Amino acid sequence: MQRYNIVNYYDFPIDVVVELLMEKAIYNLNDLPNVSTNELIEERDTGDKKFIKVKWCVHGQIPKAAQMIIRPETLTFLEDSVWDRKTRVYSTKIIPHFFKNQVDARHKVEFHDNKDGRTKRVLSGTFEFKIPIVGAIFEPVVLHYLKQNAEEDFKIGNNALGKWIKENGMPDLKK
Repeated sequence: MQRYNIVNYYDFPIDVVVELLMEKAIYNLNDLPNVSTNELIEERDTGDKKFIKVKWCVHGQIPKAAQMIIRPETLTFLEDSVWDRKTRVYSTKIIPHFFKNQVDARHKVEFHDNKDGRTKRVLSGTFEFKIPIVGAIFEPVVLHYLKQNAEEDFKIGNNALGKWIKENGMPDLKK
């Protein structure tokens, strides 16, 4: 099992970050490296929580030793997520189209007020591929791509925030 924890800091206040990134979704996740497509399948909003299902198709270099089992078409999955507005936590379970019983992948993104005008983003999760030998080869590769996409997601998000605010001004979040 591979575990990861990535911490980044947005240069903007938490209410602005949450509103623009989590509520308005001001950038496209198809811009992430190794993402072929992502398609919203379902979205249900209950006020405090938003339930989201997204179909993803990703790509990456599959280690030669794993290519007998893992083929490009197996790199599709359903993201089953919950955005909790009260706790400011986005929790995800990955449900692969292939290897459903062999893959356990979960992560969460937490947003915290850093008390200095910035927002701390903590991304943590686990990935396990329960096939002897192949799992030990494939897990670090998946973790590499997860981390690469997480860092790029942060950069794209931070840039999108800056651009949006420059073009539109700070959003009025008083409700």
